Amino acid sequence: MARFGNPAYSAVMGNAAGMSMIAAGVVGLASAITAGLDAAAEARRQNAYYDALGAATAHADDMEDLARTAVEMIAELEVEVASLRRACRQRQEVIDMMAARGRA
Repeated sequence: MARFGNPAYSAVMGNAAGMSMIAAGVVGLASAITAGLDAAAEARRQNAYYDALGAATAHADDMEDLARTAVEMIAELEVEVASLRRACRQRQEVIDMMAARGRA
């Protein structure tokens, strides 16, 4: 029963509730700091994701424009090839006609 007369024991028991509250506050603060750091890291990951998504979308748009331009150029070349084939065919017909006249 010496504890009841001990002033240090009385001081500790009197401050126990306050110390428990401080300990709980420290644990809560540590949890809040950890949650804040996790949220900041998640925000950085999301920003990086959206930056990459934006760059990929812009690149896809550029590739679509390039593909459309290529298709237009191919169509123009097909028209030119058809014209050249017609011209070659006409020239060959003239050559064949002139050769036939020379043999007759």
